Amino acid sequence: MNNPEVVRPGVFRRYVRTRAVPGTVYADVEDDAHRFGVTVHHDGATVTAVEGRAIRTPWNLCSVARQALSALVGMRLEPSPLAAARHADQKLQCTHMFDLAAIAIGHVGRGIVEREYRVEAPWYERDAPRTITLERDGETFWTWTLIGDRVIAPEPYAAIGVRPLLKWCEQNASDPDLLEAVYVMRRAVLVSGMRTLDLDLLNVASDTGHGVGACFVHQRGRISVATRNRGTTLDFTETPSAMLADFDAIAGRRP
Repeated sequence: MNNPEVVRPGVFRRYVRTRAVPGTVYADVEDDAHRFGVTVHHDGATVTAVEGRAIRTPWNLCSVARQALSALVGMRLEPSPLAAARHADQKLQCTHMFDLAAIAIGHVGRGIVEREYRVEAPWYERDAPRTITLERDGETFWTWTLIGDRVIAPEPYAAIGVRPLLKWCEQNASDPDLLEAVYVMRRAVLVSGMRTLDLDLLNVASDTGHGVGACFVHQRGRISVATRNRGTTLDFTETPSAMLADFDAIAGRRP
């Protein structure tokens, strides 16, 4: 196995969009390494079906994870994006499709018709401070300062750390809009580190060194046989408008 560690100058971008129509919510995400989507169907009280879209994926078995989303069928429509993880084990799911489903279900619970998040994180040196900015519906919501995936400002997030953030939110935050912003920002921070990797130098998912259990592909029996989809990492530094360019075709124009 080749060493995949690199530093790719430029800007990491991650874009999330959702749109609700009667009985259905569409939610999609795109970044350097991923292009996923979900469609959540509901009857106004519970989830009745969830369909996944694995459009551009780092590993060949990511697309199989669409089947696991059926674990959310029957879940009550709650406003918090953290509710989905109380109904189904996220580690048995594709991280990105599950995140989208959790957000979409929360939007039904709160009556949100449409929302978009844009994350921008310039990355130049691995061990130097960098910023990551979250825009929600066209307005800057947060700017965090990080070294690697460690938040150093602002508080209270710097004191908590990135990985424990969701547990902290469960215990200390009740506003579902704030919870959702943390949910989106936390994932973007963790995924942005992919600008320090060239996944095309790897053969199977176990070559990442992440170990067993992190997600659907990283489960025992899959992690060592999930092969790399080479050529699927893109760079949107100069082309942010290309991200989720197909969303309107999937979800329909805004009513």
